[in-house]
Amino acid sequence: MALIGSNLRHLRNERKLSQQELADLVGIGRTTIANIEANLANPGHKTLLEIVKVFDITIDELLHTDLTKRIKQVVTKDIEKGSGTIMYRPIVITVDEQGQENIVMVDTKAAAGYPTRYLEPEYYKELPAFKLPGSDYRNGTFRCFQIEGDSMQDTIQHGDYVIGRFCDNHFKDVRDGYIHVVVTADNVLVKRLINRAETEHKLYLISDNDAYPEIAVDIDDVKEIWFVKSKLSSYMPVKKNDLDKLIGDLTMQVHLLKSRLDNIERN
Repeated sequence: MALIGSNLRHLRNERKLSQQELADLVGIGRTTIANIEANLANPGHKTLLEIVKVFDITIDELLHTDLTKRIKQVVTKDIEKGSGTIMYRPIVITVDEQGQENIVMVDTKAAAGYPTRYLEPEYYKELPAFKLPGSDYRNGTFRCFQIEGDSMQDTIQHGDYVIGRFCDNHFKDVRDGYIHVVVTADNVLVKRLINRAETEHKLYLISDNDAYPEIAVDIDDVKEIWFVKSKLSSYMPVKKNDLDKLIGDLTMQVHLLKSRLDNIERN
């Protein structure tokens, strides 16, 4: 029963229950809950039945599955303007021991399978997850995508990561001219968006690199949209004046070295 303590604490935090509140629901004392979470006591069969009933899980899951690493699937809904039609948009998330959402990292290798596997909980177990400090990354679901190619240079470099907030209301959350991650049936695209979903049923994707043409995507082909909030980059550009000074210093050293060699040859 080594997992029961951490599992119970995780489930309780996930439901935002105090030890006393959980104890009242299960019908035991608060101290018993505290001892179980600290792995100082094992619950009896009757208590186990009450605990799994509260959290809608099985006894086997409580005792033998690390629930701190389990995957959740959240369903959001979008009401089409004027039609009253509700479209449910599922999104898979991972959570930490306190039940708080992680930021899942999708590198270029994982991104190749993302359009077809983004709704598979098992897929996310293969991906690293992390958290960032600050309130900017608490209100919403965030995901991290690695950039491949130079279509967004000089704003975003090849190999950089962008962190996007899930657009719960789909195209209604798009901000014209800002960078978004757009997931289609075939690709994960990072572009600036122009939203024409309501008038033309399309999103227009624009690269910062003028060598790349504009892309028009039918809104029905868009699976997910993420508004890019920030980026993680290892690219450290050199300022032009610093580069000019460095080149000048190297040139001077070459001239001095050549002068010394010439003196040696003459002597």
